[in-house]
Amino acid sequence: MRRREFFGTVIAALAVGFTPCPSVARSNRAPTGYIRTNWSRDPYSLGSYSFVARGARRRDHRALAEPLGNRLFFAGEACHPDYNSTVHAAYESGLIAAEAVHNNTDAESVAIVGAGVSGLTAAIWLVDEGYDVTVLEARNRIGGRIWTDRSLGVPLDLGASWIHGADGNPLTNVASALDIRTRATDESYVVRGGDGRNMSDAEAPAWLDNVVSVQHSLGADEDDVNGTAYWTVSDYGGEEVILPGGYDQLLTGAPRSLDIRFEHIVRQVDIGEHSVQLRDTQGREALFDAVILTAPLGVLKHGSIGFSPPLPEWKTEAITRLGMGLLDKVYLRYDAVFWDEDVTWIVTPENGLPAGQFNQWLNLYRYTGQPVIMAFNGAQPARDLSSLSDAKIVDKAVQTLAKAYP
Repeated sequence: MRRREFFGTVIAALAVGFTPCPSVARSNRAPTGYIRTNWSRDPYSLGSYSFVARGARRRDHRALAEPLGNRLFFAGEACHPDYNSTVHAAYESGLIAAEAVHNNTDAESVAIVGAGVSGLTAAIWLVDEGYDVTVLEARNRIGGRIWTDRSLGVPLDLGASWIHGADGNPLTNVASALDIRTRATDESYVVRGGDGRNMSDAEAPAWLDNVVSVQHSLGADEDDVNGTAYWTVSDYGGEEVILPGGYDQLLTGAPRSLDIRFEHIVRQVDIGEHSVQLRDTQGREALFDAVILTAPLGVLKHGSIGFSPPLPEWKTEAITRLGMGLLDKVYLRYDAVFWDEDVTWIVTPENGLPAGQFNQWLNLYRYTGQPVIMAFNGAQPARDLSSLSDAKIVDKAVQTLAKAYP
């Protein structure tokens, strides 16, 4: 049941607050608050993380990362040459791009598009090497798909949640250097039937494996994935680790002196022989010796950024072939815990909803001591839910728990 195990065993638009819908109001166990993510409708990500889609290959990630004219460089989790869809992939990709600028150009001024972990990592490295660095960020905050919300009285991660494989992982070293407390999650779980009974693994429906092991790991359906590309991936091992105080603690190492310009939405990149010109949605233009572009794959696939000259065919084909996965979360806070307290995962396949909707829950009480539980929805089921109102989303979540714990 580890989120990054592939084909394993069974198991922006953000709304914060709570307005009960009628069926919830009639319940004796109404949540006191909720947080919902909707990453497919976030214009600055248009999804959660990349995956190797059917028809794509690992070399497409390498093609995406390949610089153009030693002026325009690419970074982000989708640009890591060996593995993707993790924060450590984004972190390492930022270092790779920064070192490429240093080793292959005569640049003095460098712009970094995006203040997510890859952009911040590249910026810090280049500033330390004496470069004049400007970070242009579309949002009004740093972090990108690292986003911790504390409105329910406990740090809750809306994007990245785990350090996947703590052994040798550079994020483990970052957390240690910043004295950030980490905690390993275990794989304990229970499968709850629609009448509240404990189900055996043998009773679980056949489709549940695709939901829990693929949709909630890769953000895609099994039929949409090049499974072969995942069998030989060499990534970090060891425990799966969360940061109880919030994943955004990893960003506190970014120096306040970084020149980060918020609400700069880059729409045009003009690549010259000796410089790169950027233009944003407000018509502001700036010229730099080199640029590192860390826009998520979903943004590149959408064509939100124009390029002159156009990107070469080999790069656009890689962008087209690679997939942008989706994993959304719904956090519910209650006055008291009524679910299984001593397990990490709660699986609810008999909730009367389409397969993939509200079938897997993370018990935050086990790790925070707070009465908070979180549902995953991934891939197409998450997209099907993306257009629903918050009230309807919360109602589906609450009624699922009511069936599992009558």
